[in-house]
Amino acid sequence: MADDTRGPGNGLLYTLLGALSVVVVGGGFYIYQNSQDQPPVAQVLPPAPPAPAAKPAPAPPPPPQQAAPAGPSASQLAQARAAITDARRMAARGDFTGAETALQGADRAAPGLAETAAARREIADLRTTRGDGRRDRADRRQDATRIATLVDTARAAIAGRDYSAADRALDEAERIDARDPAVMRARNELLEAAARPGRRDERN
Repeated sequence: MADDTRGPGNGLLYTLLGALSVVVVGGGFYIYQNSQDQPPVAQVLPPAPPAPAAKPAPAPPPPPQQAAPAGPSASQLAQARAAITDARRMAARGDFTGAETALQGADRAAPGLAETAAARREIADLRTTRGDGRRDRADRRQDATRIATLVDTARAAIAGRDYSAADRALDEAERIDARDPAVMRARNELLEAAARPGRRDERN
């Protein structure tokens, strides 16, 4: 008896298999379409690490210390001291302008030298002392001239028997120098003249 594969039962089976294949293919295509239409999920990035704190700028290096200036050389000291000696010599002669010029030369040779400053003070003191001495001598000469004039006036008044005028002149001379010999002699002459009889007294 021949096997008839085309019976009614086999046809139904093939029909079911075909339908199932369509459903499977259709479902796969549907799932594929849905997966293509969905937007891609945004990838969440990890937070950026904080920026490192700025380091403080390094402090500037201290300026290089300048070396202390060297003192004057031996030749400069010798030149300055020679100028100081010249200045003292000039001051002793009374040439104070030349002495100051010499001291300025010492300053140029060795600036800030203590010996130069000391010499300048000594010369200034000497100049002041000599100036005072000259003023004293000038005043004495002027006083002597004034006394001589007053004594001459007093003697002329005594000769004219104007004893009051003579007395006034001698009073002024005595205010200048009561111990002056000429004043003392004139005063004695006035006293002798006033004591003579017959004098004319102008003081009353």
